[in-house]
Order: sequence, then C-alpha cells, then structure tokens
Amino acid sequence: MQINIGDKVRFLSQTGGGRVTRIIDAKTVMVLNEEDDFEIPTLKSDLVVIESQSEGNSSSSHSLSSNKSASSVTKSEPLKVKKEDIYFAFVPRAGYEITSSPLELYLINDTNSILLYNFFNQNGAKFEGITTGNIDPNSKILLTEFDQNELGNLSAFHFQILYYQAGDFTPKTPLNKTVKIQPIKFYKASSYKLTDYFHEQVILHQINAEDIDHKFDELSQKDFNKLIREKEGSSKKGQSPKLNPKTNILEVDLHINKLIDSVTGFSNADILNFQMEEFHKVIRENEMNKGKKIVFIHGIGNGTLKQKVLTELKRKYKKHSSQDASFKEYGYGATMVTIK
Repeated sequence: MQINIGDKVRFLSQTGGGRVTRIIDAKTVMVLNEEDDFEIPTLKSDLVVIESQSEGNSSSSHSLSSNKSASSVTKSEPLKVKKEDIYFAFVPRAGYEITSSPLELYLINDTNSILLYNFFNQNGAKFEGITTGNIDPNSKILLTEFDQNELGNLSAFHFQILYYQAGDFTPKTPLNKTVKIQPIKFYKASSYKLTDYFHEQVILHQINAEDIDHKFDELSQKDFNKLIREKEGSSKKGQSPKLNPKTNILEVDLHINKLIDSVTGFSNADILNFQMEEFHKVIRENEMNKGKKIVFIHGIGNGTLKQKVLTELKRKYKKHSSQDASFKEYGYGATMVTIK
C-alpha cells in the first residue's frame, strides 16, 4: 500500500489512528497518534488510509482517473505527463547539505499505464528483493531510503516492470533492467539537477530508454582524477610531504586522514587510489633529484597500501632503490626510496 505524508490512517491491530508525519523507509512511516499526540513508527502493513492528503484538492489538474478499480488504485502523488517515460530519482532529505544527506529513492511513472514493479539491489550475481507493488499513471512512489554509510556500498539496481491499462490496451514489452550505480556521484553537487518531479535538486535516471547502456553515468578515470583534485584543493590538510631538517629526508605520510579532511563518499578502492595518487605525485616531483631520500609512511594495517607501494616501485620505478625505513624513526610501517 502506498502511504504519503499527511494521509489520515487507522491502525489494523489496535484501535485509533492519526496522521502520517514522516516516511521512515519503504515499509515504515511515523504516525502522529490522534489520541495522545505522540509520534510512533508503524509498519505500513498495519495501517489503512481513510483520508488521503491529495483527496479533495480541487485545485489540482492532475487527479487520478475515476474509472480504476479499488484493487488497482494506489494513492500516488499526481504529476504532469510529458511523455511515456519511467525514471528513478535520488532525492536528498530536507534539512541536510545536498552532498551529505541521506537519500530517498523514488520510482516515477510518467506514463498513462499502471506499472507493476519489482525492485532489487544487485551485487554481482546476487539479488536482494527490496520492495514490490504498483504505481498509478503520472505518479511517483518512495521505494526505499539510504543512509550515508550505505551509499558507498551500492553496486547496481534491478527493475522488473509490467505495464497495465484497463479496457482496450496494446500490451507493451515488460522492462527487465539493471542499472549500475556509481556512489561517488552522490557527493558531487553538480550531479543534482532540478526536474519537473521534485522541488529539490535530484539525481534523475531514465529506466526505459532504449539507446543507453543503463550505466549510471559511470565516471571515467579522468573524471575521478578531476574530483580528487577538487576534493584535494578544498580540504587537503597540507601535512604531507614535509622535509625533516635533521636528516634531509622527505617524509610523506600516506595515511588518508593526513591527506584529506573528509573521505565521505569514498570507497576503500577510492581511498587507495587517492593515496597512490599522492605516492606517484611525490615520485614524479623528485625524479630529477638524484640521491634524494623519500620515506613513505604507509602503516601496517592489513598491508594493502604497503603492497601496492612496493608493487609500483618494482613495476614502474625499478631504477630507484627501496628498503624498509628506520624502525626507530618510523616504526614498522614505512618504506624509504632513494632516487637514482
């Protein structure tokens, strides 16, 4: 059942009801109990809508068709139809900065058909069913929400969509689409645009386009490097590299918290790429300084960064010599490179 903010509802498992004040997730809403004025989280399956917020709004020119059966009608928010398109949109939550907000995921039906949909998270060959239902023509519906700590783990979405119209209707081919997600896009303000469907700026993606490869605007390496430079320019701490005046050794701390203030939106792979960008940059800047000693502090951790540094030294910078840095000065998590 679709339930919107402002709908008047009744509880199925107990007496009483109230008004919906907030959508918590695809299955749960917050209800302001009319008996005690307390807000309580409630499963949608335990509610019945007795008065929709959109009902009785005579000023709207987008009312739902009156000839639909009660079993097929969901009280979706009306929209203006421009063409037969289906979208999904990431919508920042009100009150948050656009690039640091939890995101609500909406399905948008900009067609004249009722859509029956299944929505899945996809990770490789594994599918996780998130929600299923139907959505009225010219409407949008909340599918789910993602907190900040979940965004970096998104891989792909999968949609199964079936078209339906009462009466005379030429059946359309069902949609069965996988859309790859690039989480780093959520943290670029330029990714969010104004649309006809929301007051807020959102990330909008068309599901039923025939001439696209259904990749979510994947960033090329050039785009990624540009984003890194933008992030670096705005928040780099400037603590690396530094010259030790006693030893004349250039010290480069590759710990990510020494390179950048915030890693919001960065996956582990993004962080490693950022650290290696710093490593390569320092090597390049000192290629002509023969005899220069550079200590890269990579820490011990799980050894991933250290192994990546050593691999690059052997593969790309094999003319330079390298060894473990002084245990006394740097512990067990540093490598010294001498430029040859």
